[in-house]
Amino acid sequence: MSYFNPEQRKRKSLLPLLVLGSLCVSILYYAFSANQKTVPVLPENAVRPHLVHWLEENPDAWPAQDPIFNPAAVRRIYQRTNYRLLWFDNYNLSDSANDLLKQLTAASSGNPSSMVDYRYHLGYFDRTLRDTPQRLQMAAVLDILLTDAFVSYAQDTQLDRITPKSRPRRGITPVLREHQGFRMVAFGNAPQQASNEPSGRKYFRGYDRARMIGSKPRSRYYSRDYNTDNQRSSSRPSDTRRYRTRYNTSSDSGSSGTTRGGSRVYYNQGRNSHPQERTRAARSENSEGPYFEENTPYGSDVYALRNELERLRRISDSGRWRPIPPGPVMTMGARHPHVARLRELLTLYGDYQSRYSYGGGDPNRFDRGLHEALLRFQKRHGLKPDGIVGRGTRKRLNLSPSARAKIVEMNILRREELPASLGDRFIQVNIPAYRLQYVENNRVKLAMNVVVGKKKHATPEITTRVSKVVFNPTWTVPRSILVNEILPKARKNPAGMENMGYRVVNGRGEHLPLTASNLSAAGAGSFLMRQMGGEENILGRVKFEIPNKHDIYLHDTRARTLFSLTDRDYSHGCIRLEKPRHLAEALLRPQGDWDQWRIDQLTVGEKTTEVDLVRLVKVYITYWTAWVDGKGRLNFRPDIYRKDGLSDNQF
Repeated sequence: MSYFNPEQRKRKSLLPLLVLGSLCVSILYYAFSANQKTVPVLPENAVRPHLVHWLEENPDAWPAQDPIFNPAAVRRIYQRTNYRLLWFDNYNLSDSANDLLKQLTAASSGNPSSMVDYRYHLGYFDRTLRDTPQRLQMAAVLDILLTDAFVSYAQDTQLDRITPKSRPRRGITPVLREHQGFRMVAFGNAPQQASNEPSGRKYFRGYDRARMIGSKPRSRYYSRDYNTDNQRSSSRPSDTRRYRTRYNTSSDSGSSGTTRGGSRVYYNQGRNSHPQERTRAARSENSEGPYFEENTPYGSDVYALRNELERLRRISDSGRWRPIPPGPVMTMGARHPHVARLRELLTLYGDYQSRYSYGGGDPNRFDRGLHEALLRFQKRHGLKPDGIVGRGTRKRLNLSPSARAKIVEMNILRREELPASLGDRFIQVNIPAYRLQYVENNRVKLAMNVVVGKKKHATPEITTRVSKVVFNPTWTVPRSILVNEILPKARKNPAGMENMGYRVVNGRGEHLPLTASNLSAAGAGSFLMRQMGGEENILGRVKFEIPNKHDIYLHDTRARTLFSLTDRDYSHGCIRLEKPRHLAEALLRPQGDWDQWRIDQLTVGEKTTEVDLVRLVKVYITYWTAWVDGKGRLNFRPDIYRKDGLSDNQF
């Protein structure tokens, strides 16, 4: 039979098609693998026109939002290198660039000034270094900003003054300390990070500023914690005087104090304990350190609010107020027509005055004076003071004077519901401000951040008093939380819940294990559920009893990271305190020998201790979205529970 005779062919073979298909698949696979291993090559002089144009020919055409802070120095560097990219290996960051970013981030961490972030362009890098840049222009912009940040870093650390004999050892990082300039501070995690950090050649997409700072992740939703002195005091002998503890060994002295600038610092660590024991107790993980008593004016006067109301009405009637139109994000160094409008608004609000100007006649240039005025505005409105006109700041800027006047009117009524004199010794918690103040004789002695109730578990407005302080408190689980949250977890993992201190309590007050029958009785309402005092207790180590029908407390918490957030409405209605031990010391100090050491001793183990206050202290839990502080500044906060009825003042 002839295969090529159509009349005689009965069946067509599939073997040639299968062979051909396999061959095509193999070719495509190897081509794809080769393409994956191919590194795109950046043409050597491809970015030269961009660099020459921005640095030499037309600096006003600079496309990035961040300015170049050292244009002359940057220009000289690129002139000497014939305008080539300095920080890229093809389309990826080089190892030197990755090391520079790590060092810049370390220098910025723990720094109280947002100016350092701007000078090092860390905000821009956070927003931009997500993926490998596919455009030459983006690579050129990043390269220039990295060079500019390098020059700023060199200036800040004064490297030209460091001689070989005085050059610090490896692992030393320059950090800006408040009122002290830049200082060389040990950066203990640097060697570990250097060994674990991926190189810039391979992991440009993996740039993660949070990992460069330390073990705790950072994100743009968290405000920075600047209290790093405790952690670094061992490597900085000159700064340990701020936290050095004095021990009173006199047998007839109950406490010791030091006056600094009108403020008292309470150091007494107990009279009868051994010095070594006192030292160990002072360094306990439960300690909040010495109580530095503040001494700032309280304010919050209703007459000051009325004066601000009249001022806002005059601004509204003048017709001078104009909102900022939608537009790009603005920060220091930006040039845009909206900058002039921003300057006019901040002048109307009283945050910007002509004396704040740092020179220059360009009204559309975002200069340093305008930056500082914006920081003042952001602090008065409870915003993150980053000096950036983003969506949140623009919304607060565009809140009209008439709307502000209505907010002030409502808060005048709220203030008038309270006594004209709040007392010579009281606590105020302002819910929208997420802030607690302890006041004596109209002077704020202690202030701290707090966490308040979620919108569906809103913290109520209460006028009450502190009746007792409880160390290592127990927690009787409320019925709603018991049914909806605790019982499902207890049925799923009873051993784990028992390890956390949860017990069923019968009518005789006996603590029972979390068996199925006991849990069923608790679910039916016959028994209670209680968490014993200790490290795992949801109320933390300290609770303040404030009698009220809502069963609300002031208490400690294990969720310490919440205090670094800008918005802190996360609880079921109770008020969580950032510094509960300091508040306990302030309240109990008039009753005798109460100090840091004694409180630290009571906040270890599991034993519950209750201390009644001889003199009850008033507590005002308020909902003020506008008030005048002790420095005469009008403050606003968003209407988190929507009680003002103005959509412009809500989230």
